[in-house]
Amino acid sequence: MDRISHLRLFVEAARLASFSAAARKLGLTRDQASKQIAALEAEVGSPLFARSTRNVTLSSAGQALLGRAEAIVAMVDEALGEVRGLSQAPRGPLRVNAPMSFGQRYLAPLIAAFHAAYPEVYLRLDLDDSFVDPVRSGADVTLRIAHLPEQLDLVARPIAVAPRWLVASPGHLAAGDEPSEPEQLTSRACLHYGEAASTSLWHFEPAEGAETRPVSVPVRGPVCSNNGDLLMRAAVDGLGFTVLPAFLVQDALATGQLRHVLPGWRVTPDIGVFALYASSARSSPAVRAFIDFVGPRLGEALDATTARGGRLSPPAPA
Repeated sequence: MDRISHLRLFVEAARLASFSAAARKLGLTRDQASKQIAALEAEVGSPLFARSTRNVTLSSAGQALLGRAEAIVAMVDEALGEVRGLSQAPRGPLRVNAPMSFGQRYLAPLIAAFHAAYPEVYLRLDLDDSFVDPVRSGADVTLRIAHLPEQLDLVARPIAVAPRWLVASPGHLAAGDEPSEPEQLTSRACLHYGEAASTSLWHFEPAEGAETRPVSVPVRGPVCSNNGDLLMRAAVDGLGFTVLPAFLVQDALATGQLRHVLPGWRVTPDIGVFALYASSARSSPAVRAFIDFVGPRLGEALDATTARGGRLSPPAPA
């Protein structure tokens, strides 16, 4: 008995509540479909459907089998798709979503080289600072900057890990507002991600060798945003303190527009850059080509940017 074919028919019949509809979808006759279901029921030793003149519904045995049958069929389809994809050149449309600042700064410089390597792939790049679920949105790949992958049911390929730094403008610090301990930030103007009326929680660990315990500090301020460049500009303009990834603020630190604050403390956790995609997209040659091409290059660019100030040790205040 061809168990995979029979399980595939069983899954389709359960979804469509009809042997005839499932048979048409799979290119079978009604009689062939009935015989395959009967053979599967004989093998499991129990009816899988309750039949009526209009439709079919799952029996208790059918309900118990359905979840596992769906997983088996999906696994077989994914494996066959991956094997087929090995012999296919990447081509066709590819929709990629990325955060606005990150996409403009790090992804955009790689597009010409990617196109030269894969001229038959047609990119659609959507830059959006809100999380985009690739399963629901139609995006093939979503690049996200996060502590952990937002969706555990997605494949998350790590690209890079970077520290985050507490920064403020020299002018803001010169006004006598520089803290000496993280707890003092509760009374300072802090620029953060989230809603304006909400309180954000910043976490700090002491520098290596220090005996002070980690602390978590609730902060609020006059400006919040879901865009890192906007928060950085607000900090440069002297509106307060902000915590941002090192690769975003490194240039502003190098030019003196911003200064690192509380150098004896690390903001935790370090932040990760992930490529997220549905497990079914693993077999797509275009998806694999894009991630394999941009992943290492993005990682190198982020590491190089961060290394200019030391991977976990930003430049000391002047």
